[in-house]
Amino acid sequence: MKTSRTLLSAGTLLAALSATPMLHAQTNEARTAFLQGVQQYGQQHFAEALESFRNAYRIRPHPSVLVNIANCYMGLNRPQEAITTFERFLNDPTVTPTAQQRAAIEAALTEARSHLATINLQVLPAGADVYLDGDLVGTAPLRRPLQTGPGPHVIEARMSGSGSVQHQARLEGGGTVTVTLDIPHNRAYVGSVPPEQNPPTPVVTPPVVAVTPVRPAVAVTPVRPAVTPVVTPVVTPIAVRPPVVVPPPIDTATTRRGVGPVFWTALTTTLVTSGLAIGFHIYANNLESDYNRIVVVFRAETDPSRRQYYQALGLSYADAVDQNRLISYITGGVAIAATLATVGAAVVGFMPRTTPRTTTGQLQLLPSFASTGGGNGLALAGSF
Repeated sequence: MKTSRTLLSAGTLLAALSATPMLHAQTNEARTAFLQGVQQYGQQHFAEALESFRNAYRIRPHPSVLVNIANCYMGLNRPQEAITTFERFLNDPTVTPTAQQRAAIEAALTEARSHLATINLQVLPAGADVYLDGDLVGTAPLRRPLQTGPGPHVIEARMSGSGSVQHQARLEGGGTVTVTLDIPHNRAYVGSVPPEQNPPTPVVTPPVVAVTPVRPAVAVTPVRPAVTPVVTPVVTPIAVRPPVVVPPPIDTATTRRGVGPVFWTALTTTLVTSGLAIGFHIYANNLESDYNRIVVVFRAETDPSRRQYYQALGLSYADAVDQNRLISYITGGVAIAATLATVGAAVVGFMPRTTPRTTTGQLQLLPSFASTGGGNGLALAGSF
């Protein structure tokens, strides 16, 4: 979903600097880490940018840096941490965002929540403790479904004196799955219906159709009709003298345009989209390898519940392979178009011109993260 990009200006993150040398040194160190994070975020190095912003916040904990940290979490596909950080910014008593800024952050929160995976969990018996990735999340029956980030997760139910049972699943962002943990029967399966209650799939035997032999047709030798020769008249071409064109005089006093912002924008787009195309293509190949391994395990599995689980998992991997391949093709096409634009801008840059080239300054803004084709995001720029 394409929306207008909202920018939240950081202004001066520290309005007044202390005169003491120690605080001045800390401010310089925080400024260096912050500007390094802005540069790394612009290069889509989200892990390095997250570490830089964390260092800046640790040295000089200004609340506005939390928005940058949340954007890095979104770039790393960690929506749960992004939601916590956005809410931490809004709940800070020292922050007074405008109505427009609060609306932008709420929109970013809505997008982050759309990337969460939902688990409808059924646990038998009631009273068992429920754990997600080793953390206690409640006691069965849970009042609401669990929500977590995409990726591999371990769901476990423990009952004192009865044992425990766990289920491992790779969740997709925005997806919903139902998992049942049955401690008395020491089993876990996907869905709410036990595997033994699922009706078997009937095997349909195709009917046998009698085939009547067909008598071959008698070959008929075609008679070639007589061909009437066509006489092509001979046309003598008439020589036409081309008009004489006098070229205009060449102005040797003109200057060269030089490459401008269009060239650098096209070149940057070429590099970024080429990297994205290669990255999505490699990731699609890795997912395809995982899918092939899941197919092997599915064919070797005899337990119906496990076969159902691996079948659903394989379908999700197949969809992911197709989606990443499609994105790689789209970004590859954009990279080709940007390459042609770069070459065209370079050619135009060396064409003569009669007016001097002017340049304008640009305001550096931290680009907001847009996932899978675009989305809401916040940007924060400024200096300590």
